[in-house]
Amino acid sequence: MMSSFARPLAAAAAVLTLTATTAQAQTGVGAHLTPYAGYLVTGNWYDGPVGTSIATTNASMIGAQGAIPLTKGVSLVGNLAYASGELRIGLPLVGGVNVGSANTWLYDAGLELGGLAGRSTGIAPFVQGGIGGMTNDIEASVLQIRASNVAYTAGVGVDVGVSEALALRVQAKDWIGRFNTEDAVGFRAEGNLAHNWALTAGVKLRF
Repeated sequence: MMSSFARPLAAAAAVLTLTATTAQAQTGVGAHLTPYAGYLVTGNWYDGPVGTSIATTNASMIGAQGAIPLTKGVSLVGNLAYASGELRIGLPLVGGVNVGSANTWLYDAGLELGGLAGRSTGIAPFVQGGIGGMTNDIEASVLQIRASNVAYTAGVGVDVGVSEALALRVQAKDWIGRFNTEDAVGFRAEGNLAHNWALTAGVKLRF
């Protein structure tokens, strides 16, 4: 049976794929690909008593974002990124201690408004919104677990057009979701609705 996490993503992917295919057939527009690198600033999964917390450490990240223009100023976007950090237990006075590794995959699909919108040069802001997920692979001593959760995304950024085929892109994107304890350890414990900010810069290639 398809999980409650997979159902909305599968439905969203089907709708977005159909929309993109129809738009390409009608407009004949090309696609964009933006490989990027940056830094992921993570929020706490849980806040406990007297200043304790559980989170992953902030970490460098790499990724790629694809886009298909649907009409002028509106694009369908998909994204995949990876960050490698540590699992950290926050403690009062000492600040905290790292207790294991945490590799995080981030992925989403959504819409982008703005950008260069057909122009080859210039400076143009854009905004994004979508739905996706975060998958954490955690290793701590003899413990190895994987947990995936739904994440809603919102981003802002700026494109700087250099030529017909090339632009520079700077972006800040927030991944908003709760750590899935049921996936990780078999029972549900309500945690924080955490904000995870991806601050990135990349090169936007036009095809």
